Order: sequence, then structure tokens, then C-alpha cells
Amino acid sequence: MFSVIKALSNIAGIGGGGVSIPIIMAMFMFTSKPAIAISSFAIFMTTIVRFLTNFKERHPEKGNATVIDYDLVSIMMPTTLAGAQLGAIILVILPDLFIQIILTIVLAFLTVQSGCKAMEITKKENLAIKEAKVAPSETELAPTSA
Repeated sequence: MFSVIKALSNIAGIGGGGVSIPIIMAMFMFTSKPAIAISSFAIFMTTIVRFLTNFKERHPEKGNATVIDYDLVSIMMPTTLAGAQLGAIILVILPDLFIQIILTIVLAFLTVQSGCKAMEITKKENLAIKEAKVAPSETELAPTSA
């Protein structure tokens, strides 16, 4: 079950930490600290696999570019590594209960944010569909010859 959820999270393009940590805790009876460590390792491994499968992949719209934007990677990696180091320090210092409270708050915030974004996208798509139905097609505008 865990492997299937991690695979689906990877396909969807999310790290899956917010999904896998509660599952590890519920299914395997781990506390939050070991669950975070296992989840982080699983995310690391899926990231390596994703990189190895995509590093030569060409961009579909830009023929001379790769799918991976290495300029963006060079900007994001230092901050990602700094955040990982800070997270590791916080994980060691804070008790399990406090970490679970923080994780719950962050997951609740991300859930609300994702729901708002989904509603916004749905409204835009419904408006585009409605406009497409209202707008006359080119065949309707063409003069008919009698």
C-alpha cells in the first residue's frame, strides 16, 4: 500500500511526505520522528529515480532544452538543502507531540490552499466551456448560398 501511494504521489508530481507520514504512522505504528525519516528517505529515492529517468528527456515545446530546468535547480537547491538541515535540527530538538501539531497545521493549510486553487481552476474551466458554447462557430457565421 505504501509503495502504491508513493508511486501515485510521484506520478502526480508531489513529494508525498504529507501523504506518506500519516500512513507510516497508522499502518506501521511508528512515531512521528521515525515516520518523517522513512518518508524523507523514500522521497529522496523517488527523486533520484525521477532524475535518472528524466535528465536526458527533451522539452516538448523547446527542442534544444531538457525537461529539467537546471537554472532553476541551481537557484533552488541551496535553499532546499538549508531547509533540510534546519528541519533535521528541529526534528532532533522538538518533542514528537509538537512535531505532530506542526505537521497537522501545515497539512490543514495546504489542504485548504489546494482546495481553493482547485475551485479557482474549476471556475475558469467552466467559464471557458460556457463561452465556447455561447460563441458561434465559424460554420454558423459563413454565408449560405441559395
